[in-house]
Amino acid sequence: MSAVPSPNWPWPASWAPQWLDQSFNNGWTFGNVIQVTNQNSRAPQAEREIVSKYSYGRQLGWLTDAVLAIASAAGMEEDAKLKPLVKLADDVKAIKEKVKQQRATQLLEELRVLKKNDPKAWAELLRQVG
Repeated sequence: MSAVPSPNWPWPASWAPQWLDQSFNNGWTFGNVIQVTNQNSRAPQAEREIVSKYSYGRQLGWLTDAVLAIASAAGMEEDAKLKPLVKLADDVKAIKEKVKQQRATQLLEELRVLKKNDPKAWAELLRQVG
């Protein structure tokens, strides 16, 4: 790549002063990112390792299932204090089912495109699956 002067900047970009070399969005995060540090955890390394194996969602799901099972065994299914937890569990189940259906639809469409656009790859896929 050659250094070509810009009409607005009379020198090639490679001649730009070093102070123009700047990082972009330092420290920014996007999405559902949880940063574990010494300020919010007594053992951040242990917590990171645990979460890498068992997500917070999985841990909360197991606890929710356990609490609801205990409540059911104790005959407390209708307890008003449990209703928000029951609703949460039902909502999570519905979301998981919706996402599962969306993924199945997406996968089916990808397979249709593969079959149409790459018959060799389609045949190989059928051979591997069959």
